Amino acid sequence: MPTKRAVLSDFDGTITQTDVAEAILDEFAPATWREIEDLYRDRKIGTRESMVHQFALVHAREEELLRFVDRTAAVDETFRDFVTFCRSRGIILEIVSEGLDFYVRYLLRKWDIDVPVRTNHAIFEEGHVRIEYPWEDATCRLCGTCKLLRLFQLRALGYRTAYVGNGHSDLCPAIEADLVFAKDELANLCRTEEIDFIPFERFADVQRRLGASA
Repeated sequence: MPTKRAVLSDFDGTITQTDVAEAILDEFAPATWREIEDLYRDRKIGTRESMVHQFALVHAREEELLRFVDRTAAVDETFRDFVTFCRSRGIILEIVSEGLDFYVRYLLRKWDIDVPVRTNHAIFEEGHVRIEYPWEDATCRLCGTCKLLRLFQLRALGYRTAYVGNGHSDLCPAIEADLVFAKDELANLCRTEEIDFIPFERFADVQRRLGASA
């Protein structure tokens, strides 16, 4: 019987060419957001705590942020072909993101990309951003969207799962995935933690490797 396959992918800096959340913070928050980011990268606080404090510094309406995102965010131009490739091969493809739904879903609609998404929920209240976590793991307070939980769910259904990512929040699923595609910070973390991974730059690289292993 053919192996059931799935791919879970990060969004910011993986499907997009740059980290959209960080671009928003650079533009709309004081520079102190990077002090919070340093605590996160040093693993002194989790993703959830860092995002709450960082986006509390943002004072802008949703439409202002979306105008900025519309001007500045760019997609990996090979991702659309990768979506088609996965569909043609019967490979489940889902996005698991620690970003915020208001810009993730806006960009996917803009780029005409239809892929299931798990991400954090932004609520705009009088110029402030509050975050809720519809995909959290109730037993863990570190992450907003538990990427590892979705990987375990797919594994329980018999899927061999590849993970594609670029950052610190991708380490947990990278530890457990059957195949890991990593770049940037995630690649460095995989080297440090001695996790086997395949370097990639674009989704065309991921597609070639998955196509060769079919």
